[in-house]
Amino acid sequence: MDLRKLEPAGLKRIREKDVGPRDIRWLVQVDVERAALEERWGATEIAHDDFAKWFCFAFSPAEGEAFILLLQVDHPVAGFVLSVTKGLFSPEAAERIVQALDIPGARITRTNSEATP
Repeated sequence: MDLRKLEPAGLKRIREKDVGPRDIRWLVQVDVERAALEERWGATEIAHDDFAKWFCFAFSPAEGEAFILLLQVDHPVAGFVLSVTKGLFSPEAAERIVQALDIPGARITRTNSEATP
């Protein structure tokens, strides 16, 4: 995917259930407030897995690509976990995703070491 096309207008909210857990990997931690995401992108979804209950926002910026922002409901930490599909698994894509979210002050605080060159 051409990262230059990652713009707010190109992001499409999708259902969390449409993002297969086997298709995504943790990429970065994003310091962003849930309230700011909800104001810009609408209400969170609640997802459940074997480990926890999660607030989540899922997006598809292009055919075949997706990313999801997750925050544990019962034990929230600072920021959301950003997990992405294979085509978005890079620090450059993470930066573009955070920009495309269009939330003032949102920033990456931690990056998966497997994604760094």
